[in-house]
Amino acid sequence: MSFASSAYPPARAARREFRPDMVFTVAPSMIAVPVAARMARRAGVPLWLHIQDFEVGAALATGLIDQGSKTANAAARFEERLLRLADVVSTISEPMCALARAKGVDADRIVEIRNWANHADRIATGDGERLRAEWGLQGKIVALYSGNIANKQGLEIVIEAARRLDYRADLAFVISGEGPKRARLEALAEGLGNIQFHDLQPEERIGDLMRLADIHLLPQLPDAADLVLPSKLGNMLASDRPIVATAAPGTGIDRGIEGDGVVVPP
Repeated sequence: MSFASSAYPPARAARREFRPDMVFTVAPSMIAVPVAARMARRAGVPLWLHIQDFEVGAALATGLIDQGSKTANAAARFEERLLRLADVVSTISEPMCALARAKGVDADRIVEIRNWANHADRIATGDGERLRAEWGLQGKIVALYSGNIANKQGLEIVIEAARRLDYRADLAFVISGEGPKRARLEALAEGLGNIQFHDLQPEERIGDLMRLADIHLLPQLPDAADLVLPSKLGNMLASDRPIVATAAPGTGIDRGIEGDGVVVPP
């Protein structure tokens, strides 16, 4: 709500200065869509809502909101109302487009716009050996997770995999990123010698990081599979390394990785 309220004054100023032909807004954060809707209505122009994550469903799937609670019902009604406000609703995978249709958005208002590998040039010239030397990973098979460390990823499975494979001296797990679950994961991994945690890497090192991996890891909680499509997938594919993902057959993640890795049940 603080983001939405802070967005209002500059949005109002921009509407007056630029006289827009269209207002485009991205969710997350869905809570800011009313600001965009008001700007579009006042300017008399269409509103385009682009959805990267279906936040309400993801919050339910990860236990942030209790199923069937008053909060869940209110959030679902809020989301449906905002979807009806938009003249165009776009999202990033076919299953997510289907979910928009299921939420009452007319099919002729839905557009699929896939995410892309936004660091492809850096990845093509990346040198993973620099990070291997820096992090003491020479001679290791590196299984890498890089990105947000939050509820929906279900990263506990990576810690459990490291625990079961602790006898493998040739295998190392690397988790690079930040998020609200990192401290908990570090506590779960205490005593394991085959797992490292590193901070989110700066943009100029993203190519080296993607090339560091022998295997990319893409865990996801089962109930969140078609509510999101991790944007990191594009950069993983650009690195030309195999991916191990957790997803059910037929989901967006399963379709995206087909032929480029292994998908296992969550």
